[in-house]
Amino acid sequence: MIDSNLFNSHEKAVVVSLLIEMANVDDNVAFEELVTTNNIFARLGIDRDTFETGRALDTKYAIEAVKAMTDEQKIVLGKLLVEVIDADDKVTHAELALLNHICRQSGIDVILNKKEEKSPTEKREKTRK
Repeated sequence: MIDSNLFNSHEKAVVVSLLIEMANVDDNVAFEELVTTNNIFARLGIDRDTFETGRALDTKYAIEAVKAMTDEQKIVLGKLLVEVIDADDKVTHAELALLNHICRQSGIDVILNKKEEKSPTEKREKTRK
């Protein structure tokens, strides 16, 4: 469950922009992708004005705006992008390339790598259990 207050109005517009871009990147918006994006927009509490603002945002600007988001917001955005990719049970090269680009440019990849790394103390404690 996503907290609809996790993102402010501007951040929600950025999320809209990137999710729309992801759904369109392979030049074929499947019905399942449309349903999934609409469900995400509802879960985030995105109103019509925010949707229209997000739809008009340039993708490069949206990616830059993600850099200012918190780690938690970036991780949620990454999960939402994957949700759209998985919606139609087809993963295209274009979708993976866009996901990779967004993650690298916005720093999502760095956050995910940090989460995967464990300190030597954490590793020792885990093996003792």
